[in-house]
Amino acid sequence: MCSPQSPDHCVQIGAVLEFVAGLLRMHSVSDKSEIAKALAAAHREVEPGISRIIRVVADREDDSAEPVKLLEVSRDTPRAGIVPIAFGAAPPEIPFPSVVIEVTEGELEDIRSGSLPLPHGWRLQDTLYPAGA
Repeated sequence: MCSPQSPDHCVQIGAVLEFVAGLLRMHSVSDKSEIAKALAAAHREVEPGISRIIRVVADREDDSAEPVKLLEVSRDTPRAGIVPIAFGAAPPEIPFPSVVIEVTEGELEDIRSGSLPLPHGWRLQDTLYPAGA
């Protein structure tokens, strides 16, 4: 995401946070599932290469310190394995920290087959984009 190899991502992350903050101000959301949906919607707006976004949950998901986690499948992402990128909370609009994991379609298949494991205790949950996928 935001790295020296891709400085445009830094600008995009700022746009994502502003977009999400606007959505959440309208709805006063503090539920992790709703935050995940808003983050997914914002990421789709700034990253057209995303073909799928899946929420990732952990064993301790009810803990407020546990971040909202999104697995983003993108045609623009190089095959690099599981590289979680962490972001801090941005209260009050985004009350939880978040993590984004960008993967290729092939890596998603590897995660589902178990040959590419997520970090300990993490598992795939709902597909947030495209809806119903």
